[in-house]
Amino acid sequence: MAVVLMATSCRTNDGLTKAEREALVTRQVQEGLDTRHYTIAVDWMRPLGLRPRHVTSNYELKVNGDEVDSYLPYIGEGHNLPYGGGKALNFKGTIKNYSITYPTSNRSHIEFTVTNVEDSYFFRIDMFSNGKAFIDIIPRERDAISFEGEMVF
Repeated sequence: MAVVLMATSCRTNDGLTKAEREALVTRQVQEGLDTRHYTIAVDWMRPLGLRPRHVTSNYELKVNGDEVDSYLPYIGEGHNLPYGGGKALNFKGTIKNYSITYPTSNRSHIEFTVTNVEDSYFFRIDMFSNGKAFIDIIPRERDAISFEGEMVF
């Protein structure tokens, strides 16, 4: 009876072992990167020169082929903004100069730019095989900001 309990305790609620679950997540992350269709749910923001802040809303960054849908919070200084502050990091735009490299076996490094009527944004994403992501956004007309999150499936 103890053997049955030990074997059962090695399985997660979805019936997969920890190793099987990790392998599945790694495959899903790689598939999202290969097809350029992925969403990163953000739970931390790191404004330039300020303390990190936990975010509670459903903030996310979606990459869909050659388009990005950015719904992210922003705290920082603007330099040349539209009246009222503009849309900050809440926009849809066309991706330019998308590149992906693999510095290590468990990390992908993604870079691209997006330009809209308000600003030009340089995105740098470090995506790990376990789905964790670190996003740096460097706008031309605002202070840079960073985010932490996880790819959602």
